[in-house]
Amino acid sequence: MHFDALTLACVAHELAETLTGGRVQQVLLPDAHSVGMEIYAQRQRRYLFASAQPNAGRVHLTGQKLRRGVEQETPLLLLLRKYVRESILDAVVQPDPTERILHLHFDHPGYGITKLVIEPMGRLSNILLVNANGNILDCVNRVRPGENALRVLMPGRPYIPPPPQDRLPPVDDGREGYYEELAALLQREDKLWRAIADGIAGASPTVGREVAWRAMRDADALAAAAPVIAVAQALQELESPLQSGEWSPGNWLESGKVVGYSAYPIHFRPGYTPSASISAAIEAYFAAQSGATEADSGQVDSYAGLRKQAAAQLARARRRVERQVAASAGDVPDANAAAKLRTEAEWLLALHTQLTPGQKVLEVDLGEGEPLRITLDPALSPVEQAQRKFKRAGKLARAAEFVPARQAQLKADLAFLDQLATDLALAENQPQIATVVSELQGSGLLPQRPGRSKITHPAQELLRLYSVNGVEIIVGRNARQNDHITFNVAGAADLWLHARDIPGAHVVIRSGGQSVDPETLQAAAQLAAYYSQRRGDRAVPVAVTPRRFVTRVPGGRPGQVHVRQEETVVVPAEMPAEIMHK
Repeated sequence: MHFDALTLACVAHELAETLTGGRVQQVLLPDAHSVGMEIYAQRQRRYLFASAQPNAGRVHLTGQKLRRGVEQETPLLLLLRKYVRESILDAVVQPDPTERILHLHFDHPGYGITKLVIEPMGRLSNILLVNANGNILDCVNRVRPGENALRVLMPGRPYIPPPPQDRLPPVDDGREGYYEELAALLQREDKLWRAIADGIAGASPTVGREVAWRAMRDADALAAAAPVIAVAQALQELESPLQSGEWSPGNWLESGKVVGYSAYPIHFRPGYTPSASISAAIEAYFAAQSGATEADSGQVDSYAGLRKQAAAQLARARRRVERQVAASAGDVPDANAAAKLRTEAEWLLALHTQLTPGQKVLEVDLGEGEPLRITLDPALSPVEQAQRKFKRAGKLARAAEFVPARQAQLKADLAFLDQLATDLALAENQPQIATVVSELQGSGLLPQRPGRSKITHPAQELLRLYSVNGVEIIVGRNARQNDHITFNVAGAADLWLHARDIPGAHVVIRSGGQSVDPETLQAAAQLAAYYSQRRGDRAVPVAVTPRRFVTRVPGGRPGQVHVRQEETVVVPAEMPAEIMHK
């Protein structure tokens, strides 16, 4: 599949329309060859993905929030955070429509102008951050002296674009003899599509085959048989959206599976289906290639292995606790058993002088109903039997207190495991997965191996967001952050939110007791529902109360609380559109 110059032009048009003027809220590296950004533009959060993966270079919008895939902070990531995060995307420019080079111009309030150069050029793909002086700050794929005769791409070096193509422009550029040069190109003893791909600037084999079909109704037609005017007209048709902006992106389907994409309708093969955008078409193709579903937006989980290991540990812990719950179910004593034994023991002591040797039953007339029948052990004295009954009564009384408390603790442990499972499912990077594992290991819900080192909990930055009216909202993304946000960060008068009766995030609106506007309350409630077990549901009830009415469960796990005097709002479990990062 070819991410060619026309595809890039279509992407550039889409990005210019949707992202220009937007603010970069987050920058991350989904993998070692890619850069991702969250950009708030036109009152909506959008996610930009650019890859310099050899032979899979591309740039487009993605429908899902991107996940960080690089565990360590690289120099490029640190520079992007410094110069690009919190900047404004001023312009999206493809300097030459026949080249696969895209420039994203950023203006940072503190650090000024920088440019992200994206070169989705097959095995030579690259992504470079360039300063206002034209020098490279860093890049995804560094090219050292001696590795390439034409370009050195290293930090501190001037950015040098790829050398210009020595090929004929796809449309008449006014030069004298353009059509003669095109006619000479068609004299090759080869197929027309190869002549186009080799001789026309920016043309890929896909473009070549489509030109051959439009000019000759045969994708495998010979170049020498093609009329010059028909070929020129076909090229002009494909290039016309560069002026009109009327692109027609789509996918190619084969047996129901996406096998390609293009920025223009394809005729040389069956199965072309229009797409809502070029980004959607590209995502659908890479989703099919990776085996993911369209709902995954073509993004493979970079942490599938880590997530699977953590999930296995959670499953073992759950099975262990469930066995303990089942065992404790048979330990609950009869509520009246201890009292009955004490009564029997007291009557034995009171009447022991009236018993005869070898007597097997003592009947005591209580004056009402059936008499009390006490079975006797002829091998023991009445006093010994009474002492045993008192001892047994004491054990039953202690069990009547301990077993329900133990069962309540086991129930809380299962709820805590549910919270950890939700934390794991919503984890977006390696540190968040590591937090789940460390919480589980430190909980005592799994047997610890001898000599295991002390459990540490990875430090993570709190998720601080702002509503459209500028009110700060803080979101806990795991059990420990929930506990910290609720009891160490939030003030007593701040509003506290949580999805009702399910694992999820503690969310705090830093209101300080002031009234909260409806937009902020709606956004915070949606965040509580979105960062919960019911993400994606249309209607999730969310509890809302001042933080002073939230207390820790005595002896409970991190984040387990009692809530009083709450109200309930019902919201969709989706990220609010009008929300801003810190």
